[in-house]
Amino acid sequence: MEELILMTHAIMYPNYFELHNNFYIEKRGLAMGTPTFSIISEIYLQFMEHTKLYTILLQNNVLGYFRYGDDILIVRKDSNTNIDKLLDSFNNAILTMTFSMEKRDRQ
Repeated sequence: MEELILMTHAIMYPNYFELHNNFYIEKRGLAMGTPTFSIISEIYLQFMEHTKLYTILLQNNVLGYFRYGDDILIVRKDSNTNIDKLLDSFNNAILTMTFSMEKRDRQ
């Protein structure tokens, strides 16, 4: 386990990126566009889903939860789920991330 932690640390730090011929250091999280970004962010999101988000989904009577990358589609019934409460619950459960919402009515 210690080896895994050391490898992860070596991958994540130093965490710098280039934008318009200027170099920047990401102080928290991963630099977007790095080769390991998508893999590590996917592992983190799956961990958060299994440890925190699924319980919230069950408590809020969500009918369906679908994720592709960092986009999430939630299927619900208006009468059973308060979507604003659900969004607050997501944001309070994972303090390192900020969830936002686009409401779409059925067409």
